[in-house]
Amino acid sequence: MLKKKVLTLKKSMKSSPMQVNDRVKTDHIGLEAFKELHDEFISLKTLEGVAPRTMKDYSNNHRYFMNFLEGMTRSSENRMVDIHLLRSYLNYMVHDMQYKPTTVNVRLRNLKTYLRWLYREKYINDDLSIRLKLMKVPVDTVHPLNDSQVKKMLSAPDTSSYSGYRDFCIMILILDTGIRINECINVKVSDINLPSRILDVRADTSKVRVFRQLPLSSKCSKLLKELISIADDSSCEYVFQSLYGGKMDGHQITCNFRKYGKQMGIKQRCTPHAFRHTFATNFVKGGGGVFTLQKMLGHSTLDMSRRYIQLDNTHLRKKHKEASMLEKYLK
Repeated sequence: MLKKKVLTLKKSMKSSPMQVNDRVKTDHIGLEAFKELHDEFISLKTLEGVAPRTMKDYSNNHRYFMNFLEGMTRSSENRMVDIHLLRSYLNYMVHDMQYKPTTVNVRLRNLKTYLRWLYREKYINDDLSIRLKLMKVPVDTVHPLNDSQVKKMLSAPDTSSYSGYRDFCIMILILDTGIRINECINVKVSDINLPSRILDVRADTSKVRVFRQLPLSSKCSKLLKELISIADDSSCEYVFQSLYGGKMDGHQITCNFRKYGKQMGIKQRCTPHAFRHTFATNFVKGGGGVFTLQKMLGHSTLDMSRRYIQLDNTHLRKKHKEASMLEKYLK
């Protein structure tokens, strides 16, 4: 049914039987075709093995754009999706809704991916994604927690309860390895080798779909051993369980972290992602190399890893003093 629908749409968009190279260059696509073809786009991305979270983002952000179009007074009949309409959407997000640049860019990136696909599949002859520019944002708006804040966060969960102990262990695991929260909640008992102190991040749970292994400290291993024992007793394959059994939800963990931060009077954002930044910064401060950090964080590029490193002025002054050569020249 979908294939037949796509063929019909393709025919309706061709104005003549000319060869592709002879077509008149178009920079728009009919709204109905734009909506219908997204189903094919989603189907093909699913076959490519794109992560479920990314697939959800594709669908959600497409819906946001469709909702914007439906809110316009102009009739949808014969409406075209062109660069002017796309820029109107950008203006709507920035000025009308006053979304943060990071939120705007998340929605634009998914939209740009779809536009590139439409161009590659020759549904349009102009790559509109190139002309739709992202907003400029600070290199990084997430800052690591300092030592005092980390200690406060670690003291917040009630470790006499399962949920408190679980959250405490998640904090420790992120501080020890820099693992992403969505990778963390998907850790299975079979992914942890306690004798070797190695945690496997499976390709199907990794954000970049690449398998990697993370070393565990002895203290972290001991904490996880207790959770593994609880998981075995309850016949659960996941290390981190909800109170109702089964895998924990990442959003709930993030909410718990924020609750602990508020409880301890920490004004800075306290999330699993902030803990990941804290790991990265401390790893480099402790002498770890950026290439090793890149592998542990699971980044595809070194530039991405560099964004996670936030060195404070005290550390910079210390390193500057150690590396300064002026003592050799000035007495």
